[in-house]
Amino acid sequence: MCLLALLAVPAAQSASAADLSLADPAGRWATPGSICHAELRAGESEAAVAATASRWTCDQGDWQADAETMLLRFDMRGQSVADPVLTLSNRLFDSLSITAASENGNLRRENMSADDLSVSSPVWRFTHAVAVPSGRLSAIIVRFDGVQIAPRLAPTRISDGQPSVPIATLDQIVAALLAGLLLAPILFDLGFQRVLRKSFPLYHALFCAMAVVQTLAVSGLLTLLLGVGQGTQHVVAQLSFDMTVAAGTLFAASFIEREQLGDRGRTILRAIAVLAVSLGIARLLLADALGVAVMQIYYGGYAIFIVGLCAALARPLRGASRALRFVLLSYLPLLAIGIARIGSALTTNMADTLPMVQAQHLALAWQITVSAFAVADRFMTLKRERDRARTAAEVAERASERDPLTGLLNRRALQRKYAALREEGFTTLAVLDLDHFKRVNDRHGHTVGDQVLKCVAEAITPSHGDTMAFRMGGEEFVLLLRGEDALCRAEAKRRSIAERIAESGLVDTAVTASMGLVEVPPGTLADTGFDALYERADRLLYEAKAAGRDRTMSERLRVFHPRRGEDRRIAA
Repeated sequence: MCLLALLAVPAAQSASAADLSLADPAGRWATPGSICHAELRAGESEAAVAATASRWTCDQGDWQADAETMLLRFDMRGQSVADPVLTLSNRLFDSLSITAASENGNLRRENMSADDLSVSSPVWRFTHAVAVPSGRLSAIIVRFDGVQIAPRLAPTRISDGQPSVPIATLDQIVAALLAGLLLAPILFDLGFQRVLRKSFPLYHALFCAMAVVQTLAVSGLLTLLLGVGQGTQHVVAQLSFDMTVAAGTLFAASFIEREQLGDRGRTILRAIAVLAVSLGIARLLLADALGVAVMQIYYGGYAIFIVGLCAALARPLRGASRALRFVLLSYLPLLAIGIARIGSALTTNMADTLPMVQAQHLALAWQITVSAFAVADRFMTLKRERDRARTAAEVAERASERDPLTGLLNRRALQRKYAALREEGFTTLAVLDLDHFKRVNDRHGHTVGDQVLKCVAEAITPSHGDTMAFRMGGEEFVLLLRGEDALCRAEAKRRSIAERIAESGLVDTAVTASMGLVEVPPGTLADTGFDALYERADRLLYEAKAAGRDRTMSERLRVFHPRRGEDRRIAA
């Protein structure tokens, strides 16, 4: 009786020792406790392969990457396994059959699809309780059909005990904490983008978001917490990694200084970002059609990705870019692990180990941490640059609002600030003009004339915050005042002009000033805009000059009309 016929029996059967030797001829040469595998080619029988010792490999090597049907034999002789459980690390096959054989010749076989396997803990493990025949167990033979990547079956094991239930493990708790920590940079990135109006915080936020999805998917938390199906989780886990890589590359393209990276480097980074996403999509869509070849394309594509990344970063590396130092520091662990993973996969027929995947995600966490510091550093740098630019602009603006000769505020500053000063209570406006100043310039020269103007500025410079002085141009000045004694203080300033010029000894004749003053009390129902008020005060100034100079003409308004005044007073 051949193995195929016996293993087709779904229930337990008794058999003679001779029958068992035919059913499990590998038992003649396999060592107790060994785990062996062999490829079952099209047209071959299980019995023929089982009878040929040279077809079996009893170590972890020599997996045929393109094999579509595999036999995996667990020798159970000498093993104290009461309740055998088949444990797999993936479901990259269509169906499987499990045959358990006992030493007294009884057999039991089960057939199932990959979806019939139970989810274990951690959820990237799949289990099935093996149905055993009566008698001492001698071997368990598993046949896999529709295999996608044969080396990925290498971690398959038989353990003792019931399949574990899907509960959170320590690794998953750590993954949940890591996912929570990765959410913090996203919030900061959104805040930075609102302030900076740059694209790199958004790319970094996308990078972090994809890393969170990747962490949740790979750790199994999507299934455990959200009830996501295993098929969906598998797709999310694969594609989110490629999306994370693409987002990180776009972040680098927008983060490194434009003058350092150059247009060529930026184009390369954007192109390999598209390549990463394309590789992930191709891996999912073409897996059934191409089998193991799709993995060769996938890893080969990432080899091109690494070459492109190095080519893009070569120029800023020579330019000592500050941003590049952060990018390199964040990328180095991921690059090292990526190169190691590509080399490992290509040299072991696409066998991918869990420690390598775990190391890859630790590298992703490192990259996010360092790049988050990079974003914060760029934010502070740009903020300092903007603060310096704003300060310089304010200094320039203040300089443009200062009279260079006297240091007083000029007409531009008065016009800009008047509305705000009016709200602060500066309701009295006085216009002063030196009498016969042209004679000073004609007789003593413009140098002396300039010194006289400085004396005027010194005389009217405010001694407290209720008075502000401005130079309008030439020998004309303006005072803005608030308070009940505004008229008296303005008059005192006007009189002090002649005294200060006399004290300077610059000229041998008296230099006086005339003034026009308008008081507009709070609550006056009138158009008290600067231009209209200045025009009224200027008219009063010329009335003072017409009345003999060296005097003040003032009025207090109740209802302001540009062409009519009230309570006119003359001070001389």
